[in-house]
Amino acid sequence: MEIEMTDKSNALKLDYDETSPITGNVCVIVEADENTGAEHRMCMESGFVTRTSLVFNSEACIKHEEGCTELMKKLKLVDKEVNSVWYPTFMQMPGGMLYCDGNGTTPDDYCWKIAKVIEIVGDERLKYPLPGVEGEYYTSKLDVDNALVFSNTEFEEALDKFYTIIQEHNDKD
Repeated sequence: MEIEMTDKSNALKLDYDETSPITGNVCVIVEADENTGAEHRMCMESGFVTRTSLVFNSEACIKHEEGCTELMKKLKLVDKEVNSVWYPTFMQMPGGMLYCDGNGTTPDDYCWKIAKVIEIVGDERLKYPLPGVEGEYYTSKLDVDNALVFSNTEFEEALDKFYTIIQEHNDKD
């Protein structure tokens, strides 16, 4: 007996715009800013992103990398055809964070992780003081110790789970 999943209502429904220079498949979503014309691209298979200003060795790349982890910088890819630089994505929203983790000693030496936001209660809060505010403490944190882990080839699955977690968090509020 063969079983076919017919209700895929929880899956991401996306139309792809371009072929990925990373995977060679049609899996890139392009979003354009109507005011500036700047474009943002995301490869939905690899999880890498770029935008119009991220030209190899540009000032924009240098500035962008100031906010990147060492791993993100190690894993960056240059599309020599158009001279754009692609970086692993990083997403943080109320409820969680999606990020890459690993050593980056080889191009596939990383994974995708999702850390949920959890409440800090009781005396545990004393470990997390608000900087510069006497007697005030954080009430939540990212639970990176119990992050969900996906292989570097499972970005779509990780993103789908990330959005589910964010939706569940928003539904509680």
